[in-house]
Amino acid sequence: MPMFFMSYARVPAPRHRDASQDPNRLVFQFFDELCGRVAHLARVPREEAGFVERLGTPGEESINALFGCKVFVPLYSQRYFSNPQCGRQWTAVTQYTVQGPRPSIVPVLWTPVLPTSLPKKVKDRYPEKPDGIGEAADNYTSKGLMGLHRLLDELLELTERPDPEDEDAAAQASAQLAQVTDWLARRIVDQAATAPEPSQTTPGGGNPVRPMTLAGLDDAFADPPFASPLHITVLAPTEEQLPVGRDSSRYGPRADDWRPYGPAVGPLIGQMEALARNLGFEPTVVPFHKIQAELRSTELPTAPWILVVDPWALENPQMASQAREFDRVRRPWTAVLSTLAGDDLQTKEHSERLHGLLMQHFPRFLSEGRVGEQEAVRGLAGADVFTRWFGELAEATKIRYLRYIHSQLSRSDAGARGAPESGPDQPRQPDPGRDNGASSGGGRVEGKP
Repeated sequence: MPMFFMSYARVPAPRHRDASQDPNRLVFQFFDELCGRVAHLARVPREEAGFVERLGTPGEESINALFGCKVFVPLYSQRYFSNPQCGRQWTAVTQYTVQGPRPSIVPVLWTPVLPTSLPKKVKDRYPEKPDGIGEAADNYTSKGLMGLHRLLDELLELTERPDPEDEDAAAQASAQLAQVTDWLARRIVDQAATAPEPSQTTPGGGNPVRPMTLAGLDDAFADPPFASPLHITVLAPTEEQLPVGRDSSRYGPRADDWRPYGPAVGPLIGQMEALARNLGFEPTVVPFHKIQAELRSTELPTAPWILVVDPWALENPQMASQAREFDRVRRPWTAVLSTLAGDDLQTKEHSERLHGLLMQHFPRFLSEGRVGEQEAVRGLAGADVFTRWFGELAEATKIRYLRYIHSQLSRSDAGARGAPESGPDQPRQPDPGRDNGASSGGGRVEGKP
């Protein structure tokens, strides 16, 4: 197990950008330098010194490293404290006691964060100012709260310039960065040396139960003032409803057991509920048959609604009919996501046919939706991209839901006053077959870094 686990808020890389422009490259550069220094001081191999999750790292490997580390090293930034995955990692190391001793925490100031802006559960864990390294410590924490990202970025800019006059400045920046890195490495090694060995059994004598995913843990940084309702419906077969020949390893006795992205990620329902709560929603998982009347009703809807579809379910006549109805009426406060897991060999083998089923059953969402919404309907290959689009569409449907409610209430008020039902100053009457709302900000729904 690694001595330390580095936790950071990953910045999604824009499409068609080469690896040298990875927005997370400075994180990995810092990790490599810190890991090498820790390995040298502790006299351990580099692979035992530290761990950082990179794109494509198996989820099980990250979970094992997180629960097996002796020191937790979070990179503080505004993005970090708004990232649900980072909040769940914090919960795992500060509240999860089954594995025995909790790891020490050595926070790093990555980008400027004022102590007063920290979440409640982190108020007493502001990064320390390094001792005995003079100007380097000031540039790290005091002068303008630069943080390590700024120091790394300035050094990279200076070393890439051909101007000889920058050589002295680059050498000075490099020396300061090395001093801060060395100080942090010594802190990590000292904390790891005093940490007890992880317990191999629970206090009751049983084997420790380690979660296979963090999706069920609370986001330690989330403190929403109120929760907005959100309905979630899953169209996925149980293991008894599967088409002939379909592998059952990603299904269970209930639709809630569906694990499209594999057992290491866990049931998709649990992930969506946790993510929705982190986004400030109060999610309710509702079977399609219990809420489908709302699609046809003239009454005000009770919540925005997201339908999540397993393409294999569309071979089931009943679920296929439910999907077609959802598409046929296409209300403003609804959205569709589907999965085409890239690591499911059988799904990959039949991807063309499954994609055709989605095109056949959701023509309106595909033809009338914005670019991002169409991508979500066509099938999302991995858990990361599913999480991103679920969050985007939950927010978009919420906005469209509120606009729809407002337009209906405005119409009611105008009618009660005897005002005309249409006109330049009146809201348009919604057409049940058209999208009466715009996406977040009025633009297309796209992923945000």
